[in-house]
Amino acid sequence: MTASVHNRWQQDAEALFQIGRSGALVLDAIRRKGSVARSELTEATPLSQQSVHRLAEDLLERGLLRLEAPKIAGRGKPSPQLALAPDGAYGIGLAIDTDDVRLAVTNLVGDLMHLTTLEADPNDPEGVRFGAEAEVAAIVAQLGLPAERIAGVGISMQGYRRKPGTAFVPPPKIAAWRDRDVASIFENAFAFPVMAENNATLGAEAENWVGAGRRFDNFAYLSINQGFGGGIVVNGAPYGGYHMNAAEISSIYTEEESERRPALRILIAMLREAGHEIGSVSALKTRYDPSWPTIDRWIERVTPALDQMLRAITGILDPAAIVFGGEAPHDLRRRLAQAANPRTVDDLGLPFPGPELLISEIETDPNVLGAALLPIRSRLFC
Repeated sequence: MTASVHNRWQQDAEALFQIGRSGALVLDAIRRKGSVARSELTEATPLSQQSVHRLAEDLLERGLLRLEAPKIAGRGKPSPQLALAPDGAYGIGLAIDTDDVRLAVTNLVGDLMHLTTLEADPNDPEGVRFGAEAEVAAIVAQLGLPAERIAGVGISMQGYRRKPGTAFVPPPKIAAWRDRDVASIFENAFAFPVMAENNATLGAEAENWVGAGRRFDNFAYLSINQGFGGGIVVNGAPYGGYHMNAAEISSIYTEEESERRPALRILIAMLREAGHEIGSVSALKTRYDPSWPTIDRWIERVTPALDQMLRAITGILDPAAIVFGGEAPHDLRRRLAQAANPRTVDDLGLPFPGPELLISEIETDPNVLGAALLPIRSRLFC
């Protein structure tokens, strides 16, 4: 790509994504409803009818919205429905996990268009950058993605932050990333903006777009991975908190309690003691057998700490739902949710109202999907 061509598409991209706060409100209202008539948008936003109509026309012209067939309801001529245009924008996601590094591409509605595993050591930041740099360029060409519609590259990193920014304290298996600014490592690696977020928050974002978020604007997300983390969605958007560590739920446990939380590393250690050659989360997912007796022992061991967490989330946040997600096999998450008994009673013996406990139905690893959605969220919905 020549310098003049590069500058031109960058200008086109800037123009495409500059929709303003009011445009973002209209776009998000449509995303949350799936499809909507223009007349309904006035109730879904704080904007006037005139503003809504003007903004909808602008978003249609930009190719971020499309018209769908009218929904017939009552008398009068039905109006066409407004919906997100899948090819209106694209996001690229890079998930750096303890076992591997994955790369994904999604469109504006959260459809997974591409998923691959990089041949890179996740504990080698420079190696990951080199592999991702080459792979992203190849995928963009392979899929024929228009560069001006690529919102950017989102990076999923495990661990918490010491301060706001994109430096994290990850698990020991990927300690080479510790306190290193992730965005700086990938600076100039891609022709698109780069941003990074905690993997559990991104799992919650994926759930927000294609899972429980279709029913609830407020929910909590449990990320059951090598460790045990969480994410929060409030009013249809992820909530980060002051230090960007909201829902860093394992921090409430003492050192002794941490060994009884529902983290997969504890299950893997128990399986190895029982004679199963399982050394990683990837191996657990590949070889998982619901009949293993160790699974029942693990669930019995971790349920008290899980219930403690569920009660805390319920008492503090009062979410509509708590979603069991992360990399744990679907059967394992289902059995954990069935074993959970978080509800308590008040002084009168009346049951305290609690959230629905849901099992995430996202088929791919949610954090890599959330990473791909991160730049779309950041540039069009904020």
